[in-house]
Amino acid sequence: MKPTAWNLVVISPQSPCLEKIRVSCQAGLILIAAGVLAFLTTVFLLLMFPQIRVNESDRARLATENQVLRSENKNIAIRINKLDAKVSQFRSQSERVVALMQTD
Repeated sequence: MKPTAWNLVVISPQSPCLEKIRVSCQAGLILIAAGVLAFLTTVFLLLMFPQIRVNESDRARLATENQVLRSENKNIAIRINKLDAKVSQFRSQSERVVALMQTD
């Protein structure tokens, strides 16, 4: 006797109740075929386009470049903070000059 449907029982970790899903044989076979097709497509693509290997000298060069760029970014951030302080100082001075000119 061939089954006409499959029952899928889902247990949620947050909820104590069980979910029972009824899947027909044809829908189950379609789902299995889609899974196998997706797996085989993934394997095919991985075989066609292998990962690029990076040798250790290139890896070390990239690491030093990254370190230099990080230090440059920190230096630029410090310069920006100093410029912001100077801009705020100039603004306060200009406000004082404007206030003095208006009182005269």
